[in-house]
Amino acid sequence: MKDVLNGLKGRPLDHIGLACADVEANAKWYQEELGYQVIWKAPSPKTGRNVYFLKSGGVVYEMYQPNDFPETQFGLIDHIAFVSYDVEADYQFALEKGYKICTDGIESIPNRFTKTGVRYFKILSPTGEQVEFQQIIPDEA
Repeated sequence: MKDVLNGLKGRPLDHIGLACADVEANAKWYQEELGYQVIWKAPSPKTGRNVYFLKSGGVVYEMYQPNDFPETQFGLIDHIAFVSYDVEADYQFALEKGYKICTDGIESIPNRFTKTGVRYFKILSPTGEQVEFQQIIPDEA
């Protein structure tokens, strides 16, 4: 399913990442006031605080509370994540294009769909927002 001909173009949106000053209060507000449903919740391996994935319609927000995030940035969109069908090929393409990589290479974390997790990397756009490409790693049968 790798889309080598188009580089990173034409990928489906996976989620929008939102850094919060109080992730529990924010997740509760999105549920109670806006009707979002929690589709996955787990402690972050980096902070120990819960990471929430909430969905309404076709929009999924990832909400988390970082330890070292500038206070003026809380509440702003931190990253936009797109689907990767081959994270290694996408990463190599990003390196060849000279994109600024803002993760420690390809990183892995648990995710909401599989026990195996997700592999991802982030690049910076020309104006500085982080754009993530993530591949869900299927569980072995």
